[in-house]
Amino acid sequence: MKVKTVLVAAIAGSVGYVLGARAGQGRYEQIKAKASDLAHSQQAQDAAAKVAAEVKKNTGSLPDPVANVVNTAADAVAEAPKPDVTPGTTSSTLP
Repeated sequence: MKVKTVLVAAIAGSVGYVLGARAGQGRYEQIKAKASDLAHSQQAQDAAAKVAAEVKKNTGSLPDPVANVVNTAADAVAEAPKPDVTPGTTSSTLP
């Protein structure tokens, strides 16, 4: 009796896992597309540039080695290449 219960539970769990994984893939692709649209939107690009400028402006109170690293990171964010991606797609020209 115990073996039968364990077997039924294992089969039910396996079927649930497979069906959930298939359903989850579609939702994952939806979330991935929305995240890509958001990351490549002009508003997000403008916000990143504003944050980078504000960070660079406020590095004066930091020690020189830290300020150099923070400025380098802010420059990288501000000058990051803008990928050529059509909204709603998941492909990108970035490596």
